[in-house]
Amino acid sequence: MTDQEAEAEEAEPGRIEFNFPLLTVRTKMFSRVFDLLGSLRASRLISWLALIIVPVVAGIGLYLLCSSLFKLLWTPVVRDVSRELGPASYLLLPGINPFLPIFYGWLAIVCAIVVHEGAHGIIARNRGLKVKSSGLLFFLVIPIGAFVDVDEEQLAKVKSKDSLRVMAAGVAGNIVVAIVCIIAVLLIVNGLTPVVDGVYVYDVTEGMPAEAAGLLPEDVFVSVDNTEIGSYEELKALFEDKSPGNVVQVTVARGENWEEQFSTSITLTESENQTVMGVTLFDPEEPLTYYQTLTPESLYVYMLPPSLYSDLVPFSDLLIPFYTHGLGAQWHVYANIFFWLWFVNVNVAVFNALPIYPLDGGRMFNISLKSVLGRRVSEKTISRITFAVTATLIWVLLMIVLIPFIM
Repeated sequence: MTDQEAEAEEAEPGRIEFNFPLLTVRTKMFSRVFDLLGSLRASRLISWLALIIVPVVAGIGLYLLCSSLFKLLWTPVVRDVSRELGPASYLLLPGINPFLPIFYGWLAIVCAIVVHEGAHGIIARNRGLKVKSSGLLFFLVIPIGAFVDVDEEQLAKVKSKDSLRVMAAGVAGNIVVAIVCIIAVLLIVNGLTPVVDGVYVYDVTEGMPAEAAGLLPEDVFVSVDNTEIGSYEELKALFEDKSPGNVVQVTVARGENWEEQFSTSITLTESENQTVMGVTLFDPEEPLTYYQTLTPESLYVYMLPPSLYSDLVPFSDLLIPFYTHGLGAQWHVYANIFFWLWFVNVNVAVFNALPIYPLDGGRMFNISLKSVLGRRVSEKTISRITFAVTATLIWVLLMIVLIPFIM
């Protein structure tokens, strides 16, 4: 038995602890994993990279907070949308957040916490620090996370660069997993092809000619006046010279896998000075274009939950039927798993990187102050600075939640 295992055993008088409704399961298995991975030279390199990653992620987090606050203060529409979504939308908790699915949400949260805590344990062992205990947390029988208890006394005594590397590891681990997962999402989406070439009917307006002619939501325009339709632009071009009262012959695909065809005639009408038939159209190629490349301009798309903006996300419940993939019928399951792993990991990383004590970012901020200011100021002053920054950011977070309801 190694010294690390012996110390872990001494720190674990009971392997299973139950304090209703939380169940704690401690295991030596993770200690062995921390020892193995922590002994790798790559762990040392990664720990240095983590020191670069955390300030960048913290800067992004602070920018997002300030941007959100200013938009809420000066843009009534943003306040209206936030009020409609409700305060629960800010909580990363499946079952409470209405846009976070139960299965994918819990899977992603558990994985994010395991990665975060595991990264702390690996780098702690790499720096020769003790991991007093580790294990899994359950809500009754439902896994909700993991924990790694690094020896705080040792952590306080080591050089600041070593303690900073241990603190930064969790955020860096989440960012690495998030990047891998969003790449997987991009690869899956870029392999999607529409089930049927054409323009899909997203909705049929009640009381309009298209409804009277028998068109249905999810129909696909195949041809208009015997001209084949392959894109929204082609369909739009055919209607540019049409006038109210004109009759057009349309053929649509429908039914299971759009194997049936239905032909009818539609008498066009006028609405808001436009010639219309009364349908809302959907081009299945359009959502794919948002995910074809990862750019700063399109980054917002990857932060949109499929359940909130279903018409922009090809693997949302609404759009799944319109696509096929070489991965088979369950392609959307893989896409959703990777997306929610990305979404949760990046949110966990950003939140933990903020200089809010006792989050990782707050502890790193405190350690950095001590390292930079040294003996020029007292430890009490450093604590006050840390507390002031923490209180300010908590105030900003509270204002972001409350402003829509008080303005």
